[in-house]
Amino acid sequence: MNGLMKNFNIDECYAKDKLAQEFIKSVNPYRPKPSLGIDLRQLAKYVKEAGKSGGTISESEILRFKIQ
Repeated sequence: MNGLMKNFNIDECYAKDKLAQEFIKSVNPYRPKPSLGIDLRQLAKYVKEAGKSGGTISESEILRFKIQ
């Protein structure tokens, strides 16, 4: 313990909890999600090896990893 007390705002806590509960209600974990149509593992590997960031990849580079 570092001796610092957390600033506890009960209204803010309730607002965050309500937002979290609304999100949980909107997501059904038992329904399969639609495919993105892109192999994200291979794309992430390519980005890492190329030394690029996610925002600098062109659309043509992304389409190279399209799942047929």
